[in-house]
Amino acid sequence: MKKKTAYIIGNGPSLANENMSLLKDKITMSFNRAFIAYEDWGFDPTYYLAIDGNTMRGMHKDVNELIDKSNIERFFLLNIEDNPAHGYVDELFTKADNVTFITNSGTHVINDGTPPVTQAYEMDKNNVVLPVAPNSGMTGLAILRMLGYNEIAFIGQDARYIDDAIYRNGSIEKISREYRSSEDNDQNHFRSDYFGKGMIFGKPNQDDIINLWSTASPWIHEQS
Repeated sequence: MKKKTAYIIGNGPSLANENMSLLKDKITMSFNRAFIAYEDWGFDPTYYLAIDGNTMRGMHKDVNELIDKSNIERFFLLNIEDNPAHGYVDELFTKADNVTFITNSGTHVINDGTPPVTQAYEMDKNNVVLPVAPNSGMTGLAILRMLGYNEIAFIGQDARYIDDAIYRNGSIEKISREYRSSEDNDQNHFRSDYFGKGMIFGKPNQDDIINLWSTASPWIHEQS
């Protein structure tokens, strides 16, 4: 089988130590607020993914500008209209030929023994239906597999988080399980302004994310 390679660019602190120019001519996927670094990287990724409703609401104007002006070939954006508490997020985003909305076909159960990348899906140009894992890297892996990539590498996918309320010294406002930051002092991502001043984001869930990757690990190794 001919190799079809793609690179998933995570947003962990380790990404700050990487020479991103090496990926300029590669097939890549990035997530969420990674766009704050595209100019520094010197390229736009091939694919862009956003699945977190809190983050999506706070950055929808930026994403719409990317849809209109960037070189990104395709956007994958979670459609969460089935959750009234989050509003109708798909209506916040530009509907365009290069935008595919993701419909969650069911809550993915952590450690249920079935990696989401092996579960059934439906996909056309502007819509995809699949069980959405609560992690961009895992969902990105599933989508890239659907697109036919059979060699997928990760960079900056640290899967390690510190509860922001512990280290941000009073610069975090708690809103249920969500946080609002009043300063650019994010240590969980590759830039301090990633979830910086004015951003609303979900409370980190390191244990769940590690369990998720542990569940998928045997399947991932079988593909290599």
